Amino acid sequence: MTISETYFHGFSMLFKSSTMDCMRFDERNFVTEMDEYCRQEFLKRIRDYDDSIAPTMRQNGYKRVDATERTVLFTFGEITFSRNRWRRGQKTLYPVDEWLGLEKYMRYSPELIFHMAKHASKLSYREVCRTICDAYRIGVTKDAVLKATKVVGQLLEEKERYRFYLEEEQPPQRIKASKIYLEGDGVMVKTTSSGNERSNTDLTHFLVHTGVKQATKDRWILENKHEIVHVNHEKAKEELLDYLYNHFEITDQTILITNSDNGKGYTKRTFQEIKKALGIKRHEHFWDEYHLNQKLKTFFKPYPETLYNLAQKAIQTHKKPLLITVLDTVESLIETEEQYETYYSFRQKMIRNFKDTKPAKLRNLSHKGVGVMESQHRKITYRMKHRGMYWSIKGACTMAKMILLERIDKLDEVFFGDWRKTYQPYQNQRFSAGRANKKIEEPPNIRRYRSGHKTGRWSTHAK
Repeated sequence: MTISETYFHGFSMLFKSSTMDCMRFDERNFVTEMDEYCRQEFLKRIRDYDDSIAPTMRQNGYKRVDATERTVLFTFGEITFSRNRWRRGQKTLYPVDEWLGLEKYMRYSPELIFHMAKHASKLSYREVCRTICDAYRIGVTKDAVLKATKVVGQLLEEKERYRFYLEEEQPPQRIKASKIYLEGDGVMVKTTSSGNERSNTDLTHFLVHTGVKQATKDRWILENKHEIVHVNHEKAKEELLDYLYNHFEITDQTILITNSDNGKGYTKRTFQEIKKALGIKRHEHFWDEYHLNQKLKTFFKPYPETLYNLAQKAIQTHKKPLLITVLDTVESLIETEEQYETYYSFRQKMIRNFKDTKPAKLRNLSHKGVGVMESQHRKITYRMKHRGMYWSIKGACTMAKMILLERIDKLDEVFFGDWRKTYQPYQNQRFSAGRANKKIEEPPNIRRYRSGHKTGRWSTHAK
């Protein structure tokens, strides 16, 4: 190829490349154009609504004062819009603001606040800001995300008040199940209190379900799953009892199957109180297999492996004499006072709770659905632990509840559910403490439990 041919070939390739570049679809430019189109369409709808509501406002005695501007961040961008102001006497209204669900001084739309809260249940506040910037092309601050989570906390409190004061007296459809599975455990998170005092707070976590069903070839899901989380252990138990009574049909054939690590607040006695309060006749309690195996491995680590294997055999076959023989053998190998104290504590707990180690197959029950709490913990621990994060007590409770609601796609119900329309007229009213106590003592069609005495047992007024 000659020099001229080489030059001509290179020029033609450059021309083709430039032509292709000019014809290539520019997705970013297209998105920018669509954003502008959405902005103009939104402004048009505001003008149309303002025009359509004007006759109604005049019929109601309002007079148009002027039109004022307002800037709000929506999920589709930051919009500055003008809307009419109406006045009747001392009362001033902005119909467009009410139509958009905007309160006074609101900088962010309700939908955007919901989106920020939803992202915050999975990401740190700073990561939420980056995600909003990348996905929505708008800038928000971490303080705005924090305020969004506080809005959720406020809405959850209002929803709880609504349930006791205003919810219709129609009992929910009760679940008919031969077996009710119940598990409980704590999640330790780092918290700060007044004066920036740092400590660890235990979140109480209860899980209720009615068994497992196969969703796909290799995946099983829990049926009728419901989770309860609270920073206050007693309130969590009260909420648990309230839920079980109002949502399950208890019969003489109902079996309560419970599972826990037998730690403080989650012993067999705790679940027996629930069984007694609900009038359930049969109760099967399991010492969580994962935690039990961890205790066995830790305890038998300094001793011959044969003893560990024999202890496992004693549990799998549920032979208490064999376990006692193994423990007696361990005692003969102890050399120090410290080892003996560890041994004595372990022996006492194993002998006392040996009945709870009985495998499901020996109780004529399926092991499926038992011991699932650790996997249910992860959605909370991934967000709230292992990142060096510190939470306020109230903030930790709110975030944990947000995580549970987001996982079952019910967080939007807190923001936009029908309950808010019913509750709105009462939102700014204050209930006196006396009235609140009176109302809560006898709420309609809801069975409530209170602490019977200082040991934490429950009693009930309902029969």
